[in-house]
Amino acid sequence: MLFMSNARLSLILASLLFTNACAAVTLTPDQTEKNSGNLQEPALVQVLPDSVQSFERRGYKYFNDGSGYSIRYANERKQRMADLYIYQVADENASLDHQQLVIGSTRATMDAISDAAQKGHYANFNVVDAVTHSQGLRTIARVQATYLRQNLASYTLVYQTEHKGTLLKVRVTMPDNDSNRNSDEWDRFTDTVFKAVIDDIDSPELAAASEQTSDL
Repeated sequence: MLFMSNARLSLILASLLFTNACAAVTLTPDQTEKNSGNLQEPALVQVLPDSVQSFERRGYKYFNDGSGYSIRYANERKQRMADLYIYQVADENASLDHQQLVIGSTRATMDAISDAAQKGHYANFNVVDAVTHSQGLRTIARVQATYLRQNLASYTLVYQTEHKGTLLKVRVTMPDNDSNRNSDEWDRFTDTVFKAVIDDIDSPELAAASEQTSDL
C-alpha cells in the first residue's frame, strides 16, 4: 500500500492540532463500546481470518448506539493491538460522496483524540504523518501519531475508508520504537482486513439481501 501526502487531509489535521495542542489518541472513545454480552456474534467474524500477519483475533464489541462493532486482533508478546471498526454511515451524512466521508470520518477521529486528551488519558500527542492512498476508486486515509500513556511511549496508526455506506477503520497501537515505525506490516494487515470486509459487502448474498430490503 503506497500512501501519498494529501494537502487537504494535512490541513484538516493541522487545524485540529493547533486548536488542541495537548491532544492524544483514543481513536474510538471507550464509552462508545460495550461488552458483547448475549448479543449474536457478527457474521463478519466468520469471514475474517483467525490470524493476520503477526496478530491473532481476540474478540469483538458492539457500539452502544447500535451503529456497528469492533473486532480486536493482538500480539501480546510484542505488545501490539489492532482494532477493526465497522459501522454504518449516519443518515445525515448519506448524501456525502466517498472522499467526503473518508475525510470527514478522519476528522471525527481526531475530534475523539482531542476529547480523550482533555480528559487526561494521554499526553505529548504528536502527529507524525497524515496521508491518503487511492486504491482504484477508493480512498484510504492514514494517520501516524505518537503519545505517552502512563509514561510509556506509544506509536499508533489509524486507517480509514468507506465502501457502499459502510465506514471501515483500523487502529494499530504498539510501543514506539524504530522497528515498529519502519515496518510495513500495519499496511499489510489493513489491506487484508479491509479486503475481507469489502469482499463480504460485495458478496452476491449480501447484495441480494440489500436489494430485498430496499424494495420494502
